[in-house]
Parts: sequence; C-alpha cells; structure tokens
Amino acid sequence: MMKVLITDDEKMMRIGMEKEVKKVLPDADIFLAESGKEALRIFDEEDISLVFLDVEMPGMSGLEVAKHLKERKATVNIVMTTAYPNYAVDAYRLHIGGYLMKPVDADDIREELEHLAHPIEENASPNRLRLQCFGEFRAEYDGKPLHFSRSKSKEILAYLTAKNGASASRNELCNILWEDEERESKKSYIRVLMMELKNTLKEIGFEDVLTHNRNEYSLKTNEVYCDYYEFLKGNPSAIRAYQGEFMNQYSWGEEFIWDLENKYQ
Repeated sequence: MMKVLITDDEKMMRIGMEKEVKKVLPDADIFLAESGKEALRIFDEEDISLVFLDVEMPGMSGLEVAKHLKERKATVNIVMTTAYPNYAVDAYRLHIGGYLMKPVDADDIREELEHLAHPIEENASPNRLRLQCFGEFRAEYDGKPLHFSRSKSKEILAYLTAKNGASASRNELCNILWEDEERESKKSYIRVLMMELKNTLKEIGFEDVLTHNRNEYSLKTNEVYCDYYEFLKGNPSAIRAYQGEFMNQYSWGEEFIWDLENKYQ
C-alpha cells in the first residue's frame, strides 16, 4: 500500500488536502503532520513514497524539510504546496517533483502525479533492495544508501543490474571495470570485489540476490525493485522518470541508452 505524508501547519489545509488526495488515491495510507519536525519523525518511522509539503511553516520551512527528506531518501517524491508562487525556483533547485498552488483540488493532484520524478513503488516491500539506474546509480535498503567499502564493488552491482538477469563473466567484468588498463592481472581481484559485495548485501539479508556459476555472475531481478526493470515492464511512472541518463557515473552506461530510448517509440 502506498504511504502518503501531508504536512501543513494549518489544520483545515491538512484536512482539505487529505480529502482531495483520497479522491485520487483511495487506497493510500495517509499520514498528517502539522510541523516539519513531526513530518521528519513520521518519515523516519514509515516507508513514505509521496510527500505533500507546505512551503511556509513556523520553525522549519517546507524547503528545509524537503532538503532533509531528500538526504534521507533521494527517490522520495515531494510536491510543494503554497499560496505564493515566488518559491517555485527554490523548490526546483532542490529537484523537487512538483509544485502546486493553493487551494489544491483532486484534478491538480492527479495531473501532478503524472509527472513525478520517480516511480511510485505501490507494491514494493519497505524491506526490499531498491536499485536506481536513471541518473546516477544508487542502491538503497529501508530508505538508506548501501555502504560499499570499494567503489568497484558498487560498480559490479550496477553492471549486473544493467544486465537484467543475464550473466557476466569474470573477463567481461574486467573489461568493464578496467577498460584502459592491463586486465589479466585483475581477474583474481574480481573474487575479492565479489566477496566484499556479498558481505555488503549480507548485512541487509540480501546476499542470495547474487548468483555465481563457475566464472559467471548474475543478479536475481525478481528480488529487487528497480526503476529500469519497471521501465521495461511498461510502468508509466518509470517511463516518465527516464530523462535520458542511465547510470551516468559510469561511461559504459551509455551503451544501454539507445535501447531505452527506442523501447516505446
């Protein structure tokens, strides 16, 4: 079930927003907060997918709250609500998903939901490994980024994610990780990187998401949530989330862009 957080310091605004959101998302689990501090507490306790956030609030402004939310979970969808249009530039600088002028009605909400930056994970378990491929590659669990002791371990996970369940040999991984270097001496190092990657995944109970058969490795795609996989399934919000960038911190990511851009043409 999708979880939605509505934050506004005015009680009637919270109640009104809740009523309009329910018209659009009747099955959503809706949480209400009257301050930024309360919003952050709820966000830390619940797996929130969508936040409606008032800009002007006493104590902590909506823009400050949005910044904290993005630090906690980069893929959270935030829609700012305000009676003052001059905040729009600041909101977009934070890469916030939407901006609505009060009073807000169901039609406004419905239109904004069609242009969210990130797919809404309605059916994704809160305790599921989530992999973001559009833009920079990110791996999260329970809303927090995974820590990788070596950047090459993260890159292996990224590449196996891009392979979409297909196997990658040790030689192939060497070619990807060290494209301009002597690669023969690196083959044994792949084992070290894979062990570290498995240990990282083991900490969250997902070591079995990787498969190893002789000198080949692959990822069990059905055990993760991934914007790329949702795109391939035809998820409309995932299709809208794709903005022409795929794992842009890795040069090899460009190889997958042609297929993405021609998928639904």
